[in-house]
Amino acid sequence: MKEMQDDLGRKQTKESEPGGTGKKFSYAKIWWIGFGFLGVQLAFTTYNAFLPLMYLQFFESRALIGLLMGTDNLIGLLLIPVIGAWSDRINSPLGRRLPFVLVALPAAALTFFAIPFAAAILWILILTEVVFTAAMHSYRGPIISLMPDHTPPEKRSTANGIINLMGGLGTLIAFGGLSLLYDIDPRLTFGIGAAVLLLTLFIVWSKADRHPPYIDNSPVAARNPIREAAVGIRLLFKPEYRGQILVLGAMLTYFIGFAGLDAMFPIYGVETLGLTEGRAAFILTTFAGSFLVFALLAGWIGTRIGKIPAMLLGLAIVPVMFLVAIPVREPVIIGVIFVFAGFAWALVNVQAMPLIADLGGRDRVGYYIGLYYVFTMFGQMIGPFVLGSAMDLMGNQGMFIAGAAVYTLGFFLLRAGQKNLGADPEEIARKSRLQDFEEELDDTADGR
Repeated sequence: MKEMQDDLGRKQTKESEPGGTGKKFSYAKIWWIGFGFLGVQLAFTTYNAFLPLMYLQFFESRALIGLLMGTDNLIGLLLIPVIGAWSDRINSPLGRRLPFVLVALPAAALTFFAIPFAAAILWILILTEVVFTAAMHSYRGPIISLMPDHTPPEKRSTANGIINLMGGLGTLIAFGGLSLLYDIDPRLTFGIGAAVLLLTLFIVWSKADRHPPYIDNSPVAARNPIREAAVGIRLLFKPEYRGQILVLGAMLTYFIGFAGLDAMFPIYGVETLGLTEGRAAFILTTFAGSFLVFALLAGWIGTRIGKIPAMLLGLAIVPVMFLVAIPVREPVIIGVIFVFAGFAWALVNVQAMPLIADLGGRDRVGYYIGLYYVFTMFGQMIGPFVLGSAMDLMGNQGMFIAGAAVYTLGFFLLRAGQKNLGADPEEIARKSRLQDFEEELDDTADGR
């Protein structure tokens, strides 16, 4: 029986490898898979925009509301690496990722739909929020992993540009469509959003391969996913994995700058530029809109010059834009600066997830994408505090100074990571070899 399973695994692997009998790479398939990320962004954008308003019925403290909203990131930090490691090991007839999507996405849609109904009673609202965020984070990593599973490494930057564009469309639908329905009836906003989530499930389910060609589809022994996640993190601190930890550290660092600017700029706009709250927040749309417009171009640039060189170029431009903005008091000029900064941010962020997927080779993509979310979410958690503290110490211009500093630090960390990893994508994947992971797991199981 075991020999038959091994033969089946080898056959699946052979058929799904590039040049085998499996399906060829198709950008059209990536567009369809991108609907999964569209749903993720739509749901989280709507959730982040309106759940604080619901909590205002129960609490006056903005800090307490922020603490409750922080359960999203906390649940993600706990769940995503475990789910990522688990999805690398499972070998069902539906493949490695789709079982998580099939179970968690309907649960996310159901609880998303239930949020406005739960808002009448505090403890039910909190419980609904916790279940919703747990369900979202249970399929977020696997559905993003579908892109590298279907894409050869040399095309992943362009493919991730498509994924980011689809995510941006989800954000636009949330702000430009669902938000307008909220004043009519919150149940319309969350009901239609839940229906869109289910539609994305149908699309991804219909279009994604069960055994994609750029992942190892051979059978893998079952392991404890929590222990696997812990062992994988421990591996990162070994000297031979210094490149990986430096790259992840760079991503954590520059996300401090991104999240800090996103949270603190409205304060800067009101107090320094003399804008209303709405106009101050609206200026940030030039940054977000620029990222959306240039996502595909940034992916193409990453494909042409390489992922890390494109990221380094972006990380060099963003600090310059922030420093240029310090003496500016004209909102229109700030908006123009943010357009350039948004392009630079696209150069950075569009390449980041494909680079992390490369680190996972063919057998640990889900786990490394889980790590990507852990590090970037932690950066987002502390970013507002870091830039806000700089504003307390240096005045409001401290936001741009601290932002430039952390992006610059990200540049040097990524450059150091590049030197440790080497320029060859095969060398990068080799440094994340599964053999080390298996040996470390065996040592842990034996108590060594």
